[in-house]
Amino acid sequence: MGSVQDREPIDIAIVGGGIGGLSLAIGLQQHGHIRIKIYEAASKFSEIGAGVFFGANSIRAMSLIHPTVGEAYARISTSVGWESKKDTYFDFILAHELHGLPTGTHIISPKLSSTERHSTAHRAHFVDELIKLVPGSMAEFGKRLTDLSRDENRGKTILKFADGTTAEADAVIGCDGIRSVCREFVLGKGNPLSQPVFTGKHAYRGLIPMDKAIAAIGEEKAQNRFMFIGKGGHVLTFPVANGDVMNVVAFSTTKSGVWEGEWVKRMERKDLAADFGGFGEECQKIFSLMESTDHWGIFDLSPEFPTYSSQDLRLLLLGDSAHACAPHQGAGAGQALEDAYILSHVLGECRSSSDLLAAFKAYESVRMPRAKFVQIHGRRQGELLDLQRPDIGDDLEKLKAVIDVPIREIWNCDLSAELEKALATMKAELNKRESEKQTVVFLAIWWASFMRRCHWTQPQSTTFILEAEANNRPSLQKLVNSSINLATSGTFSRTTACPACEGFDTCVRCFQKFVVIV
Repeated sequence: MGSVQDREPIDIAIVGGGIGGLSLAIGLQQHGHIRIKIYEAASKFSEIGAGVFFGANSIRAMSLIHPTVGEAYARISTSVGWESKKDTYFDFILAHELHGLPTGTHIISPKLSSTERHSTAHRAHFVDELIKLVPGSMAEFGKRLTDLSRDENRGKTILKFADGTTAEADAVIGCDGIRSVCREFVLGKGNPLSQPVFTGKHAYRGLIPMDKAIAAIGEEKAQNRFMFIGKGGHVLTFPVANGDVMNVVAFSTTKSGVWEGEWVKRMERKDLAADFGGFGEECQKIFSLMESTDHWGIFDLSPEFPTYSSQDLRLLLLGDSAHACAPHQGAGAGQALEDAYILSHVLGECRSSSDLLAAFKAYESVRMPRAKFVQIHGRRQGELLDLQRPDIGDDLEKLKAVIDVPIREIWNCDLSAELEKALATMKAELNKRESEKQTVVFLAIWWASFMRRCHWTQPQSTTFILEAEANNRPSLQKLVNSSINLATSGTFSRTTACPACEGFDTCVRCFQKFVVIV
């Protein structure tokens, strides 16, 4: 889509410096004509949460963004403690007695192919590694976004921050998470579809030193990936921090269906006991070691969210700001990485800022269907693991048949093929826009010629119409309105008919019809 030499500088503002924003910045650094600035609301880069799961697709995306991202993750990732368990997704066991089966009964241990292997990490450790790959001058901190507007005359989006400062860019990429400020500017403030939705699930998250975990539940369960399944809840454990720590997440169903107060609270032991009092001895031992534990409400976004972009503002959403999902597949962070891979490449193909909207469309064409699949099945997987999915319930045979089906589809995505589809969409869109632009120029010349033949009594500049781009609809509409106003202001002599129509009024309608066509 053009050589590097014929590309103009493009300024990209990234709002939010989490895994998605940092990964995008690293990917964009490969394109010399793109100038990047990260605006982070906090005083430094940081991540909340503890252990994070990365499937095979996520790990592939890291290296596709840039090999250094994959290398950074490899330095801090953790697989499992036992070689014999490396090809096991999770060992699923009963958390309590069910259908006459005792607590601890083995349900299933899905096996991984060589292309499906995955691993885990501590979120903060991964972010620390990504920070090393981003120049310090690229980021500004304490920049909490409050407003976005577009200066059409200069072709820039203006960012306003809570500290009173402003910045500008050719495009803004919102990477500011599930409680995104940027998202409000896509569908509008107060739009229900732009609001996070409580899933009905909540979770207790904690970290336990590995030596204590082994003493409580034994080496096998402490050093490998296990999931304890029960009615209304499930508990998963896996090693992080190179095996020095056991990560614990205990999910439960909120009986009221409502989450009150802060999204993240300090754990109350009475709440933990109320949610998991019926779970077996091993789970109780795990809970007893969770001394400093966060209690999270689980929120996501509607998969019916219609678009990730605002063309008027040149704004695009990435990661949780676009498609936050329930965490029951361990796929949310991986989707942000896939976003960063696709977007860094399509933006890199832009020859100038006028190509940005084509890149946005290409990104949405491949990312929206896939992210929606992950969102829908994220909720369904939570119901399944809590033995609450309407079509399966606590039928363990049915559960075993489907427990890893959607997850394998997530793992086995051909990301390179997805990029090829996006690039093909972008090329087609650019060709279409170039054709429309040529049509605009041709008809503008005809219109200027018509105005001269029809004896305008005051000189009119045709520069604005000749420079108007077909993909800049607000400016084009402004042009049309001003042309019609001039034509009906009395400065036109009606003594000469339009060469294409029977009269001037009809000619105005022709021009309006042309506007509808493009």
